[in-house]
Amino acid sequence: MAKSISLLLLDDKADGRIKCTIKGRSGVIFKIPRESLNESKNRDDLNRDGIYFLLGKEDDREKIYVGQASTRKNGNGILGRLSEHDRKKEFWTKAIVFTTTDNSFGATELNWLENKFCNMAIKAARYEVTNGNEPQPGNVSEEKKIELEEQVEFAKLILSSIGYKIFEPKKKVSPPPPGEEIFQLSRLIKRLGRTVNAQMKRTPTGYKVLAGSEISPLDADKLSAPMKKLRHSEKVANGKLIEDIEFSSPTSAAEFVIGNNANGWEYWKLNGVSLKNLQ
Repeated sequence: MAKSISLLLLDDKADGRIKCTIKGRSGVIFKIPRESLNESKNRDDLNRDGIYFLLGKEDDREKIYVGQASTRKNGNGILGRLSEHDRKKEFWTKAIVFTTTDNSFGATELNWLENKFCNMAIKAARYEVTNGNEPQPGNVSEEKKIELEEQVEFAKLILSSIGYKIFEPKKKVSPPPPGEEIFQLSRLIKRLGRTVNAQMKRTPTGYKVLAGSEISPLDADKLSAPMKKLRHSEKVANGKLIEDIEFSSPTSAAEFVIGNNANGWEYWKLNGVSLKNLQ
């Protein structure tokens, strides 16, 4: 059956805060960039009880934290909890908030939903789940479970519609036959005064830079701190990679090799043909 999703751009721009609803449903989803937390402090609908997801990237890995928040004596709910994470957790750049128009999520519902979403994210394996302990589901009745499963489906639908396929496993792609598709990257590093050469293979889940690849020891200032840390880790010795490392994109793989911003789709080549043209 067709559904109409309402998206309200709270900042009049697509990359700002977004409120998502479906007519006739009590669920509400907010997308909030980290830098917009202060602009949201006067919204009563963000000081309710609910579930939240912190999303970001660290060491070239997509990460997620799943949490819950209930209203406190000072009136702070989800937004108060996000403000605490703003002071303590570093990796996240945006938050997804899941609450209801009637503030109907109690402690029992929150425990069950937090456990459900956490396990769904682990199973989908699109993000690295950073929760230290698995949330406990508590005890819910059979009737309540059916109701909460409907809320879960609502959240999945909204998140997919706005581009966050957090709970949808990646489609598996068969890897190339052994010994085939070894991509080459050869790049002159002017400041180093020589060319570095590296090899890469596609895998079902990403792009693997192969051991033995030459790694430039020089970092550009604009390179991210996590990438710099990885490039100077124990995985690199005497200018060469000593074990395979997999990346989520060919661009990240190329930046790891040359220590600078790069277009991996152009830089990695197979028999002289770029990965972009092979695609």
